[in-house]
Amino acid sequence: DGAETDGGSTWYEKGMAWSVANGVSDGSNPNGAVSREQFATMLYRYVGSPAVSGSLTGFADVNEISDYAESAMLWAVQNGITSGKGNGVLDPQGSATRAELSQMLMNFIVNVME
Repeated sequence: DGAETDGGSTWYEKGMAWSVANGVSDGSNPNGAVSREQFATMLYRYVGSPAVSGSLTGFADVNEISDYAESAMLWAVQNGITSGKGNGVLDPQGSATRAELSQMLMNFIVNVME
């Protein structure tokens, strides 16, 4: 997003500081696994947390979505960032694999940023 990310005590320090300062992430546990709902929430916050309406009742595990991530997950589904993992499952609490993160990021760029 145009932020200077060179320098810092770790390769990600300045990027993490930017994401915290801009409300994208809380910066906690930077070396931990990222859940699918956490990544959707970061993308959602990056674009300003737009208003959403509707529901995700078509997914069997909708009740597993954390309160903070409800709007973000709805937004991510409505914008084609994720369509779940098949069989009517979103797996919001599941750790996102590199492949899943890559697919979600590509879908975000194509469907939201273009």
